[in-house]
Amino acid sequence: MEFTCRVMPDGGMEFGERNRVYFKQWLKANPGAVLKITNVLPESNKQRAFLEGAVIPLVTFYQQGMDYRNSDDNRRVREWLKAEFNGELVWIKQKDAPSKPQKIGKSTKGREVLQPFLERVVTWLIENYAPPDVALNPKEYELWRDTIFPTGECDSYLEYLNAMGVLLRH
Repeated sequence: MEFTCRVMPDGGMEFGERNRVYFKQWLKANPGAVLKITNVLPESNKQRAFLEGAVIPLVTFYQQGMDYRNSDDNRRVREWLKAEFNGELVWIKQKDAPSKPQKIGKSTKGREVLQPFLERVVTWLIENYAPPDVALNPKEYELWRDTIFPTGECDSYLEYLNAMGVLLRH
């Protein structure tokens, strides 16, 4: 059984009403049980920004008929990537028809999910499109975000790569 709680400033733990009730029931039913408390690390804001600002637009850039500047195209690509690289198969029952499998994307929230998801997407992107190394360099993305973007010179990371002359369509 897994319970989630938040450590409060006074050193206590806040489970939330429903979780607290279940936790107390579980403790009574399992006297002498050994508990392991682990810290849940928040996802890296830098990783999320790199995924949303560099990787997803780059995948969109390589898709025929899509524009990396269009938020709807980027959203569709994000959902497709989630299904492809962090999906699960569910069986959908249809009226008067046999159920059929459908792949749906799961959440990419949290460090333990985001990191492997990002690695799988980047590996696939390199294998299929061979983008220039600079395009998938988080340090180069940070340089653009922190120094170029605030000036208004290049509104997106891919425009920055285009201005440098390194991004070519396949």
